Amino acid sequence: MQVKRLGIGDEILAQQAINRLKTETPLDIRDKLAREYLRQFLKNDRNYLLIATIYREPVGFVLAYRLMRVDREQDMMLFYEIVVDKKYRHQGVGRELIRRLKQICRENKIMKMWVSTDKSNAAAAELYRSTGGVENTDGAEVSFTYLPPYE
Repeated sequence: MQVKRLGIGDEILAQQAINRLKTETPLDIRDKLAREYLRQFLKNDRNYLLIATIYREPVGFVLAYRLMRVDREQDMMLFYEIVVDKKYRHQGVGRELIRRLKQICRENKIMKMWVSTDKSNAAAAELYRSTGGVENTDGAEVSFTYLPPYE
């Protein structure tokens, strides 16, 4: 398995991953996703799209956004979404994507990273727990926070 943070020039791989893995997004919307839009998205160094591939086929991705804070000169990371192809679940793909995102946080001295999920999404909650996420169950959603040193 290879994991790569996509950047300029990776628009085709981004589009392949979205078309293959974002099946809940209607096909007509996915088909209209312009490469120029993806190029602009990937050009923004605060957007993180990491793709896991096996034999050059996208099998998972994680999407995150690096956010500035107003009260200190240290960023935080919104871990927005992770998707793994059903055929590749429980094989370490999600864990590796999160490990790589945590590595980026460590290298960039990100003060914290967090992700939210619905309380009923037991599989996601277990993945986040097993990768070091600290659970906060206030409200209708559950959030998991990752703090330095991101090990």
